[in-house]
This record gives sequence, structure tokens and C-alpha cells, in this order.
Amino acid sequence: MSRFALISDLHSNAEAVAAVFARIDELGVREVMCLGDIVGYGADPLPVTLLVMQRCKWTILGNHDWGLFHELDDFNPLAREALFFTRNQLRPSFWRPRRRAAWEFLRTLPERKEDHGFSFCHGSPRDPVMEYVLKSDGFLEPDKMASLFSLLDRPCFVGHTHWPGVHGPDFRFTQATDEQRVFRLRGPCIVNVGSVGQPRDGDPRASFAVVDGDQVEIHRVPYDFRRTQAKILAAGLHPALAERLARGK
Repeated sequence: MSRFALISDLHSNAEAVAAVFARIDELGVREVMCLGDIVGYGADPLPVTLLVMQRCKWTILGNHDWGLFHELDDFNPLAREALFFTRNQLRPSFWRPRRRAAWEFLRTLPERKEDHGFSFCHGSPRDPVMEYVLKSDGFLEPDKMASLFSLLDRPCFVGHTHWPGVHGPDFRFTQATDEQRVFRLRGPCIVNVGSVGQPRDGDPRASFAVVDGDQVEIHRVPYDFRRTQAKILAAGLHPALAERLARGK
């Protein structure tokens, strides 16, 4: 039976990433994969990218990783500002070989993966980088969900929305909570593993998933978000990017 951890949406949050890897090690999970958005929003793009390069079996492309190398017209102002900062932090030079390695790693990430009999992407099965699978899509966008599920013959793991939970075959979303955090993987479904570095479900704790055979468990880990906030402010990034970490929004 396969057992592995999935992380996503790290967003240059070194404290959250360190806390999650520490918990993964405590659980004895040796194989870790990353569903993208290593960078963006936070103040530590280089150390976070280097740690992912070191610890993850593979990583796929997130929209913020993509934005590092493309036009940013479709990003909101806070995201654009943070990506300009990230470019300055990671732009390679002859005298900074670690930057060169991180830059090339992010530039060449694949858009999707299949492993252990599952599918993996950052956004959706239809648009693996940019499309959101929102928790409300099950009742507001049933045609969209039908289109997505028509592409699936197995569970698909995603990130992007920063909301952990599962869209089942009825398209309805079941949010992961402390009371309900273990889900069976039976046939096609879309599993969101949540965000390590910027949760948005009202819980400021970092989120990640552990898959063990035919089930997935969502884990939450507290971390020193105040230290992360101080780094964001010291870097000159918008204060809203720091403030939201305390609320998990």
C-alpha cells in the first residue's frame, strides 16, 4: 500500500514549510510531492524553493510559479507586487549559483503528474495551472463539474483554492475539519490538499495531506506566523499579506 504526503501552495512561507516537513517526518512519511505555488506572497522564495528541491520526489507547476516567467495581467495587485519581489529575489546571476538552480527548477516544472495510480495537478483536470475548482462549484456550476469529472477515471489531487476538502461524484464539496479529516478514495473525485503557506478556510494552521492506500487524511500544523508576518513587512510587501495569515483568510 502506498503512503505519501502532498503539499501545495507554500507561497514562500519558510516557517509554515519547516513546520509541515517536521510533522511529515514525525509521521514517518518518506515520500513527499508538491502540487505547486512554491513562490508568491511571502518573503522567503529562495529557501522555500531549495527545500522543495531537496525534499520532494517531484513538483508540478502552480500559477504563481508560472507567473514568475510570464506577464502578470491576470494577477491581482497584491499577487503582482509579490511576484515582482520574487523575481528580484530569484533572478539568477553568475555569483549566485543557488539562485540559478532555483530559477531553472521553477522554470521547467511540469503541469501535471500521474503516480501511485492517482492524478495530480495544481488547478483542475481541465486546466492544470489556472482553473479553480471552488467549493461552491458543486451547486453553482454543475456543468463545469460534469466537464471536469468526465476527464477523470481516478482520484485527482489539486491545490490552488487553499481550501482542503473533497468533491465527490455528486460534485458536492466536503470541507476537511478536525472532526472530519479522513476521506476514502473510491473512484473519481477531486481532493484539495489545502495550503501550507496561506490557508484561506478560516484556519491559520498550515494544511497538507497524507495518502495511505485508499484513504487521504488532511493534517493541520500550527507555526510561528508572527515571524512570517514580520518578514513580509520587513521585505516591504503589502501589510495585507501579513495580516491575513493570522486569520487564515
